[in-house]
Amino acid sequence: MITRKIFFRRTIPWFLAAALMGLGAGACSQQRLRRADAQPAALYATEARSDYGMVSSASVEATRAAVEVLEQGGNAVDAAVAGAFALGVADPGGSGLGGMTYIVIALADGRSVAFDGTAHTPVSVDLSQLAELKAAETPFGYKMAATPTTLATLALALERYGTLDLAQALAPAIAIGESGYRLSQNYLEWTDLYLDQILTSNYLRFVVLDQGLTLGKAGDRYCHPDMVNTLRRIAAEGTDCFYRGAIASQIAADMARNGGFLSRTDLAMVRVRERRPLRSSYRDVELITFPLPGGGDQVVEALNILETRPREFLAEDSVERLHLLIEASRIAQADHALLDPRNSRNTIFDLPHLSKIHAKERAQLITPGHAIPETALDTRAVAKPIGEHTVQLSVADRHGNMVSLTQTLGRLFGNKVATPGLGFPYSVFLESFDYEDPTSSAFLRPRSPCWTDMAPTILLQDGVPVLALGSAGSNLIPPIVTQVISNVVDRRMEVRDAVVAPRTLWGGHDPVQVQIEIAAPQTDAAADELLSMGFPGVHRLYFPPEAIPLARFGAVNAVAFDPQTGRFTGVGDARRKGYAAGPRVGPTGPPSR
Repeated sequence: MITRKIFFRRTIPWFLAAALMGLGAGACSQQRLRRADAQPAALYATEARSDYGMVSSASVEATRAAVEVLEQGGNAVDAAVAGAFALGVADPGGSGLGGMTYIVIALADGRSVAFDGTAHTPVSVDLSQLAELKAAETPFGYKMAATPTTLATLALALERYGTLDLAQALAPAIAIGESGYRLSQNYLEWTDLYLDQILTSNYLRFVVLDQGLTLGKAGDRYCHPDMVNTLRRIAAEGTDCFYRGAIASQIAADMARNGGFLSRTDLAMVRVRERRPLRSSYRDVELITFPLPGGGDQVVEALNILETRPREFLAEDSVERLHLLIEASRIAQADHALLDPRNSRNTIFDLPHLSKIHAKERAQLITPGHAIPETALDTRAVAKPIGEHTVQLSVADRHGNMVSLTQTLGRLFGNKVATPGLGFPYSVFLESFDYEDPTSSAFLRPRSPCWTDMAPTILLQDGVPVLALGSAGSNLIPPIVTQVISNVVDRRMEVRDAVVAPRTLWGGHDPVQVQIEIAAPQTDAAADELLSMGFPGVHRLYFPPEAIPLARFGAVNAVAFDPQTGRFTGVGDARRKGYAAGPRVGPTGPPSR
C-alpha cells in the first residue's frame, strides 16, 4: 500500500527553527559559521567544539541523533550506527537499507577494526541482459541492484563494539521518519537531477515526491511512514526478518515480478566481515583506512608518494605542489586498477604497491613541468565510477574511541526503484562493472564484490586517534582524503581550514581529468599551467558555483581531537551542507565499552 507523505509548510526560517530545536550552540558545544580569510563566500564550513565528543555528517537530523546517543552515555560506535540509520531516513537518496557501508574504528585501547559491508552481485545475474540495458542507455531499474548489506554491517558493528541493542540504535531514525526532516535546497537540486527517472517508478515517486509529482520546497518537513514501518519491524524482529524472513520474501517477490536478479538466496548469503584495516604512516602520524575492495590503498600509496618530497614543498602554495598532488593520485589510481577486488589480503607483503620503496620508485615518474605520459602508467579498465552521492559520518567519544563511516547506494536513490511498502531504494552497483572483457578485474560475474573508492580513514598521533574523515565523490574520494590529510600534516592547517581549502584533484567522469576549484590561492593561471603540462583536460569550477558542480568536489565531514587540550572539533563540509555538533553535557555513569 502506498502511504502518502505529509509536507508541513515552513512558517519560520530554517535557521531559527534549528535553534529552537536545540541545534545551536550550548555552553560546551559552540556552533558557529567561520569563513576562511581571502576565500570566496561559498568556501566555508560549519565548525563545532565540545569537551565531550563530536559528530559530523551529511544531515542535521542525523548529526543530532548521534549527539544525543553520546549525551545519553553511548560510545562512538553506538552513535555512529544510530547516525548511519538516521542518514538512511533523513538523506534517503544518499544511503539506506538498500545500499552498503564501510566502517573503520579506532578503539581507545589501541585496537583498530574495519567492518566490510561490500555488496555482491546476485548469483543469477545475466550478463547479456545487463549489456542490453547498457546499449540502450537505461542504467537504472531492478536489474542493477546488488545485495543490500548496510543493515547487516551496522548491526554487526553494534553487536561487537557498541553498548546499545539494535532497537535502541534504530529509535532515532524511527523518530525522524515519524516527525519528519527538513528538505534542503541542496537535496532538492540533487533530486531534480534524477527527477525523470524517479517519475518512472510507480512506487518510489510516492516515497520521494509530494503526491508522487513534485519535489516540495526547501524548509518543508517530510515524513517517511513506510520506512518507519520497515524499521519498526527490524527493531522488533532483528536482522533475520530482512535477510531471511518476511521482508526478504517481499524483496524477492518484487524483484521476480520486475525482472531483478536479487533473490532470497542472495539475501540469505549476506556475510559482513570484521577485518584489519590498512595501516600505514605519513610523516609523524599513523593512519588506518579501509582495505580492498575499497579505496584506502589509493590514499596510502598517494601519501607515500607525497612523503618522498619535503614537508616544506607541500606547505607552499605553488603549481608544483598541485602537480605533485595530481600525479600521486594518478599513480595510485593506476596501481589500484591492477588489483583483483576479490583479494582480501591487506598487508604490504600482499600488496607491494603500498610499500615506501615502491612509492619512491613510482615517484621517479614525476617530472617537473610535464604530465606523466599515459604509456608510462598501466591504465587498464577498473570498475567505472557510478555517481557521486555518497555520505560520510565521523564520530569521536570522550573515552578515546573514533569511527569513520561511509555508505552509499551508488547514485542518488540508487537504481530508482523500491519495493512497495518498504520505503527504501536499492543500489545501482551493477552499473559499474565491465560487461565485455573477461580479463578485466571489473568483469561482472556472479557473487563478484562491488568495487568502490570509499575510503573512511582515521589518523593517530602517538597511538591516540586524532582525526576521523572520509568523503563523497566517487573516484575523487581518495584524492580528496589524501589532500585534506596533507593540509593537516604538511600545511599545519586546523581541520576546518583543511576542509575549506580549494581542491585540485584527479578523477571524474568522461573524461577523467584534472578537477580544480578556482579560488584563492588557486587561479586560472595555475590551471592554464597544469593544462600546458600535457594533462588530457582541466575542469575548472568558478565561484560562486551552482550546488551540484560544487558537490562534485566531495564532502569531508570530519572530527578531530586535540590531546593537549582534551577538546573535540567537528567540521561539516559545506560543499554538500554537512553539519557538525558535539554534546553539550557529559554523560553520567562509567565509561562505555
